[in-house]
Amino acid sequence: MMTENPAQQTQEIPRNPPRYDRIKTRVNTILNTYPNEERTARLVRYFLASFILANTISVVISTIPDLPLSFRTQLFGLISVCLFVFAIEYILRLWSCTQNPTFTGRFKDRLRYATGIYMIIDLISIIPIIFPFAFPKDYSMLHIFRLLSIFKLVRYTRHSDALQLMNRVFFKKREIISFLVIFLVFEILFASTVMYIVENAAQPDKFSSIPAAMWWAAMTVTTVGYGDIVPITPLGKTITGMVTIGGVLLLALPSAILAAGFMEERQKERTSQNHYGTEAGISLLERVGNLKERGLINEEEFEEYKTLILPRTREHEEEGEDKK
Repeated sequence: MMTENPAQQTQEIPRNPPRYDRIKTRVNTILNTYPNEERTARLVRYFLASFILANTISVVISTIPDLPLSFRTQLFGLISVCLFVFAIEYILRLWSCTQNPTFTGRFKDRLRYATGIYMIIDLISIIPIIFPFAFPKDYSMLHIFRLLSIFKLVRYTRHSDALQLMNRVFFKKREIISFLVIFLVFEILFASTVMYIVENAAQPDKFSSIPAAMWWAAMTVTTVGYGDIVPITPLGKTITGMVTIGGVLLLALPSAILAAGFMEERQKERTSQNHYGTEAGISLLERVGNLKERGLINEEEFEEYKTLILPRTREHEEEGEDKK
């Protein structure tokens, strides 16, 4: 009786990865899994998002000058806790990133991962931890760096259906939007040049140059109109009215174009879903027909399957027509 080689037996026995690797893989999965795919990942992201919002609200409130000292101390304590959580998240992401299947090395992959846009945002959000030691009196910059943590929410919203739909609409309408932006810049330049020629003699302090008139043109085209620079000549007032009307019409076009783009994308999604449902029903009928031809099911069973599949396919088509 032949015995197997012990070395071969050892190779055939599957070995579980070490506990350290399992923990690292689990951390990487939780931190980089889309929330809808796993409950733990969803809870962790909700937990981190709550800290981001708490940090932002605390930083905003802390700028109020008349806050009680005790309340201000509590706010700074909450901000410190949030920064500590952000630092732990950053370290865990950097530590577990090598468990990604697409990574092959350690230092090189970590460096590439650390220079990604989302990791740079994470790093900037924890800079306030060391900021007081480097710049102890520059509180304005400290508040700015603390508020930058709000951009961490971009990581959690990048997979949302609404954001992806918006990206598709902007990408498909990019040429029209680019043309409108160019036309808007042209209108501002043209209006500021004309108003400089018309109003410079009457208001040399207000319309002293074309760049100075650009402020008036930008406020007029966008219909904000702060009123700090206004024309006083009849011709200047007439031009202002025309520029304002042109700005309203020009700024209304992108809204209409984007709204039409959203409707088109929604219609395409519904059409593709209905098409997929119909195709799936036809494919399933073909498979059942093949089973019948091979003798694996009889005529009665084939008719029974057919009565189950066809109504569902028709319901899918009717739902698509009702939505249209």
